Amino acid sequence: MAEKLLFPSESWIMDYCSRLSNSTEYNRLGLGWHDPIQFKITDLENVKVEPGFRSFVLDLNDGRCNGYHLIDEDSESAPIVLYSSYSDWKRILEGKVNPTQAMLNGILKVKGNIVLLMKYAAAATEMVKVAGKIDTEFRA
Repeated sequence: MAEKLLFPSESWIMDYCSRLSNSTEYNRLGLGWHDPIQFKITDLENVKVEPGFRSFVLDLNDGRCNGYHLIDEDSESAPIVLYSSYSDWKRILEGKVNPTQAMLNGILKVKGNIVLLMKYAAAATEMVKVAGKIDTEFRA
């Protein structure tokens, strides 16, 4: 049995990026999306195993993830930044909260190009589905 990957960890992010690139559905839905997206956990101080970075950016281009980078400081470096608490990220990744509803209810906060995110809402939803398929360990 494969080992569970700790969220957030570099190995989890690496697996996520790879799965996005290998997802035929995400490949189709993400065509035309050329902007990176940044993911931030707002309460890392409450996570039992801190990852050593503050957030991460996925380099997305035409339905593929061309890589990622880790952000050490509390900054924004992508046209779209998604913010949420660790427990809410967990609920989203486990499929207990719909990501679109999470945005509308303020559980998942968006900064930046919201129009672009809405234009590719189906691709963004597929990104969550792909993340949900990772055998993930949560520690909060």
